[in-house]
Amino acid sequence: MNKKISAGSGVQIICAVFLPFGVGYYLSYFFRTINAVISENLSTELGLGPANLGLLTSFYLIAFACAQIPLGIALDRYGPRTVNGFLLMIAGVGATIFAFAQSFETLLLGRALIGLGVSAALVSACKANAIWFSADRIPLMNNLIGAFGALGALSATRPVELILQVVSWRDIFGYLAVTTVLIALVILTLVPEKREARPVQQNASEQLESYKNIICDRYFWRVSLMYAFSGAAFVSYQTLWADPWLRDVAGLEQAERANYLLAIQAGFLLGLLITGMVADLLRKTRYQAVHVFGGGVFLLIGVQVLLAFGITSGLFAIWFLYGLLSSATFLAYAAQTAHFSDDVSGRAMTAMNFLMFALAFFCQWGIGEVIESFPADVHGRYSLAAHATALWIIIGAQSLCILYFIFPGQSKSKNV
Repeated sequence: MNKKISAGSGVQIICAVFLPFGVGYYLSYFFRTINAVISENLSTELGLGPANLGLLTSFYLIAFACAQIPLGIALDRYGPRTVNGFLLMIAGVGATIFAFAQSFETLLLGRALIGLGVSAALVSACKANAIWFSADRIPLMNNLIGAFGALGALSATRPVELILQVVSWRDIFGYLAVTTVLIALVILTLVPEKREARPVQQNASEQLESYKNIICDRYFWRVSLMYAFSGAAFVSYQTLWADPWLRDVAGLEQAERANYLLAIQAGFLLGLLITGMVADLLRKTRYQAVHVFGGGVFLLIGVQVLLAFGITSGLFAIWFLYGLLSSATFLAYAAQTAHFSDDVSGRAMTAMNFLMFALAFFCQWGIGEVIESFPADVHGRYSLAAHATALWIIIGAQSLCILYFIFPGQSKSKNV
């Protein structure tokens, strides 16, 4: 690989590389999260029930997941700038379709194109970090990219609730479409390209074949399974199901619920900064990013138990902690980057992403199916038992992943 950035060029790289990719991930998370706030608007205007609402929101996830395998090949072959820039153009098209949609099917199409378009936002940023920054700073830089996503999620909560008092959700998606296309053009035209010392010589078929080595790696599964089951649950609640829980279990109105959704995103943002700095401080000790990741997920399960029991005392702190501890899952990317060699790191991260977002699709949709299997009251609200059943299923799956994670694994040295 070419020489890593020097101190003198650091500010230039931050402005020309880190910030454009960071804004791209900001938009990705904004798109992912906004349905949690406009869910009631969509239900009222288009008559969507919990199952259809879950399916609509999760279409982002399945499109995102389906893009991951070819995306990993494209990132290692063509680089993060080209891949992310062109895909964000597609997200702009999807946002336009969503803004003008008059039917459930058209909403699904728009949502799917948005998911496809932002599918490279995170892994392209992580790939760019691996190219431009030294290996021991990657956990911190990746988490700082994650902070952009958390800011996007924050922006899609209470601020959107306030904006909805002035404009419609359709107007918001129109503005998002224009902004996304502009950021895509910035990435394509202003971000510099940096070639690695070992350019990819494999054809697409050979690159696809290399996925076999990744999925046969035990360490990959130890990290990826725990990331997938914890990340899928967080995405499902952060972007949709926290709002119905707050409505049905805590009995809060929409304006109040937006404040609690804001707490989740604020906790996630603060957690990304804390876990990133902790991993950075520990980089010269025997404890690495993967240990912070595992500890955070273990504590996260405890918070979910409180939600499953329907605890409403100290509810703001509970949801804040839910966001804060969920941020530890972000260190899975640094764990995979440290384990795999640079020429396959893109494929390793996208393989893990595929697993998580494919699971998140079924998780987000499945939560709706579980909840809707219980009777609703006259106001269309569901019982604690409905929400708790979904949560206990998630907690059980995560607990099994924790048990597998703590088994001794392979060496942490780069391989494949």
